[in-house]
Amino acid sequence: MGNKNKKSAAEQAAAKAAEQQTATVETPATQQEDLSFTKILNLSKNKKGLSNDSKVILANLVHEAWVQDEDYASVRESAKVIRDGFMGDAIVTSIIEGNDAFAWIIRNDEKRYLAVKQILAEQGINLPEFKALPAPTKEQLKLAGAVDQTIEGTRIVTVTRDDVSKEAKDKKKKEKAIEETNPTTNPAEIQNEKQLAASLSNLLTKSSENLDVRIKTVINFYRGYLTIQANKAENKEEELKKVKEMSRSEMLAKIAEIVGPCPFALDGHGKMFRNLLVKNNTIITPFCLYRRTARNTEKDPIDDNFVADIVKILIVWSCNSAIANANRTIAECERVIKKKEKELGETKDKSEIAILKAGINAWKDQAKKPVAIIEEMNRVIDTMNNISTDEIDSLLTDYNNEDTSTEEYKRSHLIVDNILKTYYPDINVEKVDQDALFNNIQQQAGVIVNMFRDPLAQSIAYSESNIVELKETKETKEEKKEK
Repeated sequence: MGNKNKKSAAEQAAAKAAEQQTATVETPATQQEDLSFTKILNLSKNKKGLSNDSKVILANLVHEAWVQDEDYASVRESAKVIRDGFMGDAIVTSIIEGNDAFAWIIRNDEKRYLAVKQILAEQGINLPEFKALPAPTKEQLKLAGAVDQTIEGTRIVTVTRDDVSKEAKDKKKKEKAIEETNPTTNPAEIQNEKQLAASLSNLLTKSSENLDVRIKTVINFYRGYLTIQANKAENKEEELKKVKEMSRSEMLAKIAEIVGPCPFALDGHGKMFRNLLVKNNTIITPFCLYRRTARNTEKDPIDDNFVADIVKILIVWSCNSAIANANRTIAECERVIKKKEKELGETKDKSEIAILKAGINAWKDQAKKPVAIIEEMNRVIDTMNNISTDEIDSLLTDYNNEDTSTEEYKRSHLIVDNILKTYYPDINVEKVDQDALFNNIQQQAGVIVNMFRDPLAQSIAYSESNIVELKETKETKEEKKEK
């Protein structure tokens, strides 16, 4: 009779992974220093890129300092995006490096867990069901840096190799293989298209910088490469002029074409922006979400047009990658169907004929799924290429609609909320002139939409020159009551 207390091989691997992984968060979890927004960002500025342990540490620091702390409510949504991006990358990297499982401790919060589960699912990572998560052992809590070893309300999440999609693992393996070749960061050393693609891919995925900083770096690299090539051309001046006139959006589109499928580290963002666009039927949501995570300093202020370029290219890149994957699936289905049809024509065995026919029908059904994906992705690309101002034109009317159940009402409130969070996070809304405030919100929303439209098709009704300065002059209701 077997020993009931003996752990299975999978359980042992999970326990080992939990011990190793939770140990990596011991130092930051026990630090008493106040970890500010800037300090945490500075931890990620490693020219060699973050190690896998560092990704976990940084994800935990981001969660502790930004997501849980009420003082950082204005950046909470953006912090979650960064945190989950680090965690997704750390999980897949750990798995492809040969570990059987990846584990970490979470708080007993089902709502937050389901949100993370959904985001990581977009990256090809299937988290266990919340109710199936066991409580961590005291030793695991100790390794995680928990001061109170009797702490309750925590669970341990274990992701095994089988929980990560083949697509995610394959994509990360290819990126790691490129990284291990140590591609050059000097555009003058590029000798062929293969080297160019490797360097561009590596610059996009290996750096620990914010996404907008990475993309600026890769654009500068590509522009440098094109300039060097133009200087070698017989019609030098003409080619240099072409390079100079290329917009960032055109550069990004060309980089995406050269690199191929959207890299793992970027694809999660692309899918998230794509889903927000489809779900909320407005480009304002993904734009504002990303803008709140972008680098913004006095020396390097945010460029809204650049943010729009990034959001658009990531959405389209994500769609094109999904289309390419779907086409590969269709090709494989067709290959198998042809093979079975050939076998069908060569046999007279009735039972074998029945099996082959059933198999052919099953593969034909399987081929319909990627066709539906291609149709959906083309719809999203079409939406991106034909962004309308209709939702902005009727924004204030929809916002004040008495019927709060309409999609237009919900969308208008979502747009207003996003503009307030993104452009007026520190202003007391009740203290400013409401007409001026909502005029600014509508104008800012229109300016954003115009960034996604062809320059010749932009609406002249919306302009930054129409946005006025807001001054707090009124008293809030609470302040009046206190008097």
